[in-house]
Amino acid sequence: MIELTQRGAQLISIGVVFFLVGLIQGALIPAVKNSRMALSGHMTAVQCGMALAIFGVIWSLSELPLSLDIFVAYGSAVGFILIWLGITIASVTGASKALSIAGAGYSATVTSELTVKIMVRTGSLLSLIACTLLAFGLLPILWSS
Repeated sequence: MIELTQRGAQLISIGVVFFLVGLIQGALIPAVKNSRMALSGHMTAVQCGMALAIFGVIWSLSELPLSLDIFVAYGSAVGFILIWLGITIASVTGASKALSIAGAGYSATVTSELTVKIMVRTGSLLSLIACTLLAFGLLPILWSS
């Protein structure tokens, strides 16, 4: 049975706020340098916000040691936020090297390009590790069925 844990409630709250930020960003798409990148940022925030809320709902089903539990919860949230923030910075500055499809035709300073690259790559790695660990934490519910 699914029960709401404190960490689950925190993930739901973070997810809903992140979703709201994505909706607001959607309204601001025309105001940035690269609107295609801003659309990508908008979609990232909305999708990652929903993912975090879902993680919160199913959190009580995962079986992870406390240290991994904390890492997975906040690692996924921080990873998703870093990806979104990197994409959002790219939409404002025109950075394109780390996200070449949405950034095609744009360029930015070396500092902006490096900042976006570090944020997107770090966030991607962090969220990949956290989500993989969550999947392993959910395996026992498959075996108990």
